[in-house]
Amino acid sequence: MRRFLSLILTVAMVVLLLAGCGSNNSATSPEEPKEQAETKSFKIGVVIPSGDHGFTGESVAHAKMEAEALMTEYDGLEIVVKDGLEASDQITSIENLLAGGDVDLIMLWPMEGEALRSAAQSIIDSGVELVVYDRLISNFEGLVGEIMGDNVGIGKMMGEYINKYYADMDSVQYLRFVGDSSTVTSQRNEGMDEVIEPKFKQVANTFVTDWSTETAQGQMEDWLNAHTVEEIEELDLIVTHDDEIVDGLMNALEAYSGPAKINIKLITSVGGREDTLVKFENTKLPVKFCTFYFAPSFIREALRLSVAHLYGEEYTGANLVNGQYLIPSFSISNAGDATYDFEEYRNSDIYKERYSIGKF
Repeated sequence: MRRFLSLILTVAMVVLLLAGCGSNNSATSPEEPKEQAETKSFKIGVVIPSGDHGFTGESVAHAKMEAEALMTEYDGLEIVVKDGLEASDQITSIENLLAGGDVDLIMLWPMEGEALRSAAQSIIDSGVELVVYDRLISNFEGLVGEIMGDNVGIGKMMGEYINKYYADMDSVQYLRFVGDSSTVTSQRNEGMDEVIEPKFKQVANTFVTDWSTETAQGQMEDWLNAHTVEEIEELDLIVTHDDEIVDGLMNALEAYSGPAKINIKLITSVGGREDTLVKFENTKLPVKFCTFYFAPSFIREALRLSVAHLYGEEYTGANLVNGQYLIPSFSISNAGDATYDFEEYRNSDIYKERYSIGKF
């Protein structure tokens, strides 16, 4: 009997001891480390035109600033910015990026769409993703997306603005100055021509300025010197596609010393450039100014779209219309009936981002 009780006590003690050991192990053993989320690593090549001044130069500065900001925000992200003076330089940059074998996406701002067609196709064929900014490669398939300012929309807004501005006039004579023969120009012309009223009469062939202040100034001087007093005084409107073009036109108009009176009531443009606003604040001519926002900072949206795509995030910086991402615009004018007057625009967050690169 004693042996039997002793055996029971011994078993009970062993059970309690084992239970205690299990309890102690549970309390003191370190918690299993949670599985760490894997850092996604991506490399983006940004291939853009070169520039040390003007719209292109400011765009390069914005691209580099946005690349630095995004690499700070996203662990594992590398962005390499390559700028080239000619289409051939851009082709070389693309070839070098692809040869490295570690690029996931190329964001391309083509100097010329058709000249970059084969290079763009080589990106797709190599399995690297492609975003095209600003200038289109017509009928090109397989890319992530095209992103640009809403050029057709800008043209329509410009046409609607001048319809309203000249509503009291039966006939309006105007000149048109554009940048080049790219899709940017054709889309802006298309948008305006679609909505302007028949009373608007273009009185000379369209001037192609190559986006140059100096070229535009020379063209305006030549037109003034080649026309009669009556023809000059009947000119009511000048339509342009860029604020730097406007600077050249204003230089010519302000320097004009001929017998005719300048009766131009309005110059329209695309941009939102501070120096051009100041020019109209200081001019003695009666001409007013309306520009439609299109900024060098737009290139930031192309980088944001590229990063959002790689990281599987929603992109909301532009409107997706018929497969294209269109960055919205608005009007800025000292002639009234605009989204912003000059000072309202200067006080906006959009203005602050545009000039975050400083005085350029």
